[in-house]
Amino acid sequence: MNKRWHDRKPTSLDLVINYPALGLLRGKAVNISHDGMFIETAAYSLCNYSNIQITMNLPELSDAPIHIQAMIIHNYENGVGVMFKEENNSPCSEMIHQLVTAPGNHYKQAC
Repeated sequence: MNKRWHDRKPTSLDLVINYPALGLLRGKAVNISHDGMFIETAAYSLCNYSNIQITMNLPELSDAPIHIQAMIIHNYENGVGVMFKEENNSPCSEMIHQLVTAPGNHYKQAC
């Protein structure tokens, strides 16, 4: 059963995860919704319910890197599912909304 409130949008976004126990890790978001994303990572064991910060560059939306507070919800051998912890109507939440509702899939970049 799918418990998501919003549909996921396929994407390909290179990003960096600040995971306190290990430091900075590279990842790639492969889908995103208003509530979270799935991030492919190397074979690290990342604990569920860990708070993380995601950093990515989206030049179409911001001149500065975007920092998103999130929590790891699911662990899989190829990555993690995360839930965003941003408040509604925060600048970061607005950028996530723009990213998710943009037509097509033109957000493909490198950090």
